[in-house]
Amino acid sequence: MSRTRFLPRLAAMFFLASATSPSMAQSEFAPEPLSPEEVGSGPRLIYLHQEYPATLDPQNTSAFVGQLAMEMFDTLVTYEIDPATGIADQTNIVPRLASSWEISDDNKTLTFHLNPDARFWDGSPVTAEDVYWSIERALVGRMGWGTTQIETGGIFSVDQMEVVDPQTLAITYPDGLGRYSLRNFASMSLTVMSKAACEAGRAEGDEWCVDWIKTNAMGSGPYMLGEQQSGEYIVAVANEDYWGPAKPYYSEVLFRVVPEAQTRMLLLESGEAQIGFLTPNEYSVLQNSPNAKVFSVPSQQDVAVLRWKPDTAPFDDPKIREAVIKAIPYQRLVNEVCAGFCTPVQNLVGVNTPGYVAEPDFATDIEAAKALVAESSYAGDVPSFDVPVIDGSTHMAAGIIIQDALREIGLDMQIQPLTQNAFDEIAWGQRDLKVSIHSMGPWWNDFLYWAYWMYRTDSATNHIQYSNETLDENVLAALLIPQENEAEYMELQDEVLEILNGEHLAAPLYQVNWNVAVSSEVCNVNKFPWGTIAFSWLRPCV
Repeated sequence: MSRTRFLPRLAAMFFLASATSPSMAQSEFAPEPLSPEEVGSGPRLIYLHQEYPATLDPQNTSAFVGQLAMEMFDTLVTYEIDPATGIADQTNIVPRLASSWEISDDNKTLTFHLNPDARFWDGSPVTAEDVYWSIERALVGRMGWGTTQIETGGIFSVDQMEVVDPQTLAITYPDGLGRYSLRNFASMSLTVMSKAACEAGRAEGDEWCVDWIKTNAMGSGPYMLGEQQSGEYIVAVANEDYWGPAKPYYSEVLFRVVPEAQTRMLLLESGEAQIGFLTPNEYSVLQNSPNAKVFSVPSQQDVAVLRWKPDTAPFDDPKIREAVIKAIPYQRLVNEVCAGFCTPVQNLVGVNTPGYVAEPDFATDIEAAKALVAESSYAGDVPSFDVPVIDGSTHMAAGIIIQDALREIGLDMQIQPLTQNAFDEIAWGQRDLKVSIHSMGPWWNDFLYWAYWMYRTDSATNHIQYSNETLDENVLAALLIPQENEAEYMELQDEVLEILNGEHLAAPLYQVNWNVAVSSEVCNVNKFPWGTIAFSWLRPCV
């Protein structure tokens, strides 16, 4: 079992360049190691978020829980930071809990060797049994999103795993390691929890600690769970005995719930808070503040789209589909909906995703759109159609602009404003949206992974219930293609793009950006998937 061996090394970290101050892009650096007395010696950081998490479960994640998970729990491996962007490179895998690993010559067995120094917060060692149990919990307990994420890496059954010894875990892949098999072990769904702590704390009948982990945690990460006040805040306390190389400087991170974006902005502008996620309007104000920096980069393969079920009137006519694509005012959406804090995109493939090529079809041409409507089978009598959206959302703002543009070519798009709960029931419960405005931040920067979720027949996020046998086959086959077999992967990608773009099944509105406001006094800002920041790498600006 010696085909490939990986040994530990410390990843260098780099600043993200400010979206509004390109000249402020920082030079390459690795944070200076902290002396024992410096670990956890810094001031408290205040991180603002709009909602309180329903659980601390890393396998049932929201964006808030995802950020907490990556602080409190460790993964077997992690991603190295790209020196040019400050963004985690998911194709460059480096050690975390696993000090090394091997892939067998037949590409069917992945064996991890755990770092013997790794410890949970209570001082107990992190063992292969804890890793096994954490994965078993998702697969057998069916933990929702986390279960699916693990399965996309090729683990479908606990029978594929073997605890060789306390420090060694082997995973077998009957069809061979696929595109995501190794790098999936850096995702929050594969964070490692203490089996013993769960079993000691859970109530009778709570086999997989679903209730216990709503307000409890036992991880091995650089920050530990501290005080909580339901609906208001959660405190993460620096783990001064953290076993890993990235020792935390800041003593605490207060995850504070502030529902109103404008209030979050005022707290950041005054210097009372250090990190916050806002809306484009507030970022536009903060970019001129001396107390804050605004970072904005395209999120990986997070393309907001207007899509429709092609057998529903009036989209059952290909000329109407093409007309809608040509009528959309793409630049206006970027300017008015995003206030510049998103990125123009001319394909369903993201601008920083492999295979991106600007498609000329995705450009505004009102006269061509009018001509297509006149040539369609509905000429002069195009039926109106509804688009359900969450009231007050970014998609609502985009819908209003699109509605205005479609009126100009004789189409009547009715916006149906709904509460979040009502929308979720139609979109997720019934999967019954004939027309949909949707953005989805996938974990992988791969187009076919995005298509797997958005268009595969039985996908939970295929709200329009689109079905195509070739697309289904291709997105599933792509999971098994190793990262290095790019030509084989691109052949499948091109075929799926030909289906979606060739039949005019969706319009890419813009690429969603990862935006964050950070205190001017905090440096070493970085970005991991799902917009998480490695707080243990943050340092005060010198």
